Amino acid sequence: MKRFIIKILLFLLPLVILTVSLEYLLRQIPNDYTFKKNHLDEHSPDIQVLISGSSDALYGVNPAYFSQNTFNACHVSQTLDLDLKIFQKYQNNFNDLNIVIVPISYHTFWSRLENGVESWRIKNYVLYYNMNANSIKNNFELLNGKLGHHIKRFYKYYFKKTDDISCSELGWGTAYDSDIQNDLVKTGKETALYHTFDDINAEKYRKIFEENIQILNTLAELCREKNIKLIFLSIPVYHTYLENLNPEQLNKMLETIEKLASNHDNSKYINLMEDADFTSEDYHDANHLNGKGAKKLSEKLSCEIQGIVCP
Repeated sequence: MKRFIIKILLFLLPLVILTVSLEYLLRQIPNDYTFKKNHLDEHSPDIQVLISGSSDALYGVNPAYFSQNTFNACHVSQTLDLDLKIFQKYQNNFNDLNIVIVPISYHTFWSRLENGVESWRIKNYVLYYNMNANSIKNNFELLNGKLGHHIKRFYKYYFKKTDDISCSELGWGTAYDSDIQNDLVKTGKETALYHTFDDINAEKYRKIFEENIQILNTLAELCREKNIKLIFLSIPVYHTYLENLNPEQLNKMLETIEKLASNHDNSKYINLMEDADFTSEDYHDANHLNGKGAKKLSEKLSCEIQGIVCP
């Protein structure tokens, strides 16, 4: 029996070594999370405007067009709880920070990354931002996503020298900076449906909703203590997305953020969802701006911050 166990262990040893090695090497591949974490580690004392949020702001707000030192700390599907955790991680380092921009979208108040279909992204905050894990699997690359995807990443980096960084030096997402445009009618309908929750008053969503309100109240108070202005921003979306939204959910979102902003004297809500300055040429899909749209929005926000009228 002892000899049998030894044979099994010898058989498994190469597999264990291979798995551990692959896990280690995957973690060494530069990605947006390591890039932004390193930037915040080094430059947070100099940042004057911080942009938080998910993909709409990741691709829609480009720090290059701001007059102040601005950094985009957004990630795909990043929810409010993670925005707060990142802010808290660096709050004592933000010596010059005077503006925090937080996007508020149609689905924001009912969203929590760990509860959604993209919950696998939580491991990026655990592994690369050193946040606490809520599950053992979030401590490992290989336990999240498909093995084929990991092998492809390994091959691209170690054989093709292509990393996973897809943002500018100031954190703006560059993936949509092209003339390629997805069908605005199709993406409007599909994304609106995806962002609509069956019953926003159900216990599950009610709890998330209340927690997100508390998160924003906490963030607003932390900003007030440091004399930081908090801007809640609804980014422009194409009309095919707007037309397919559930009125009850949309109205509750608008009423909630307007009330929340009014409750904090350092907060302001800017709603640009229906801004007529943005045309079809400014969109990558129905709810994401492209590079041209991001430039237009960023220049507009920069003027707003400076209190001037854009040319």
